[in-house]
Amino acid sequence: MSKRKVLVIGAGSAGRYAARQAARLGAEVTLASPPPFGGLCILSGCMPSKALLRSAHVYHFIRTGLSDLGLSLDTSTLRADISAMVSMKDAMIEEMAESAHLSVTNNPDIRFLPVEARFLSENSAKVGDETLFFDRAVVATGSIPRIPPIPGLSREWLWTSDDVLQCRSLPRSVVVMGAGPIGLELGQYLAMLGVDVEVVEILHPWSRSLDPRLADGYLEAIRKSGLPIHLGMTVQRFETIQGRALLHASTREGASRQFDADRVLFATGRQAAIQGLDLDAAKVRLTHAGAVSVDPYLRTSNPRIFAAGDVTGQLPVLNLATYHGEMAGTNAVLDKPLLVEERAVPVSIFTEPEFARVGLTESEARERAIPVLTGYLPFSELGRAIVNRQTDGALKITASAATREILGAEMFGAGAADLIHLMGVAISLRATIDSYQRILHIHPTMAEIVRYVIDEMTGAL
Repeated sequence: MSKRKVLVIGAGSAGRYAARQAARLGAEVTLASPPPFGGLCILSGCMPSKALLRSAHVYHFIRTGLSDLGLSLDTSTLRADISAMVSMKDAMIEEMAESAHLSVTNNPDIRFLPVEARFLSENSAKVGDETLFFDRAVVATGSIPRIPPIPGLSREWLWTSDDVLQCRSLPRSVVVMGAGPIGLELGQYLAMLGVDVEVVEILHPWSRSLDPRLADGYLEAIRKSGLPIHLGMTVQRFETIQGRALLHASTREGASRQFDADRVLFATGRQAAIQGLDLDAAKVRLTHAGAVSVDPYLRTSNPRIFAAGDVTGQLPVLNLATYHGEMAGTNAVLDKPLLVEERAVPVSIFTEPEFARVGLTESEARERAIPVLTGYLPFSELGRAIVNRQTDGALKITASAATREILGAEMFGAGAADLIHLMGVAISLRATIDSYQRILHIHPTMAEIVRYVIDEMTGAL
């Protein structure tokens, strides 16, 4: 019996997981992706941004945070060598990309082709110079920055996140369009290194689903770090004046505002990278937002073809992309596909302080008509946060009033991106606040914040 032929297009996280899983299940796998190898997370997303943020956070702490610890240092000669930081980042990314590349090329069951691929029909594709017929295919081509059609845009000063991560000489001023994870992380990176940054966001409030105390507290902490954030702005047009950008906008109250800068960073979301795939030839339909439409099995409108990762327009985080990639690779091989589970996906923003959440917030639970119990505690009441001088932060936990099962958590503060996994595990194991309350926590630790909120919810305090 011949092996099922599976074509995977795209070698980012979703594509690599799909290819490896299909090969593990006995398929004959071809993985096609043009250089550079690695995908968004390794090349221009998660890893390079965190590498640069680490340098910026340490630089900022040395300049502003030592006195809180009773320490002093002559910082007159402290200098941020941006070019050296970028070189350091590039070396780390090259090593990570090579490791990911070897995980594919060392797999004897995967044929990797560093070329473009486009569909010719419902079961064939042009892969480089080769016409390849497949039994199943997985589209995992990721996403690209989305630039909204604002009048007056000019490439002379327009930046994407890719531009920031490669920049070795920072401008004096930057306007950041968008207060999502990319905008806040890269905005803080620039601001902490001395760039005059203003963040402009159309939404107000910042998030309708979060507890307002938590969302407002987080944004206020970010502003205190030196990053101004303007919510509820209506963007009208740009002008270019002597090579600089001038943004014309207005507030919710209708007052006119202008922002001028050397560069404008568009952190306004991403869109599916489907250019050149010729999805029409494959009978693959798109959503109204231009992403590849999939069903709960990750099948597209062509039952031979699956899709995974950012190209589907779903939550653009790596942990979900790798899971969906693995499921798409599985379903591309099985005769009867498996239903993709709805999982509690933790997400975070790696600013200083960090923001993180997992599962349902109180408002989301109430929208589903779920009666809830909630608990809330600021980091200013947490012993380890006090002695660390890291009291900007708070945690809120939401649980079912009927079953007392933990439904979700939202938080900001030092280490939030790591601490949120405590709640992710609890949700995945369907723990109740009563069963969690029996867990012992080391004192003093940041993780105790969870126990204290749970104690409040169970009446143990």
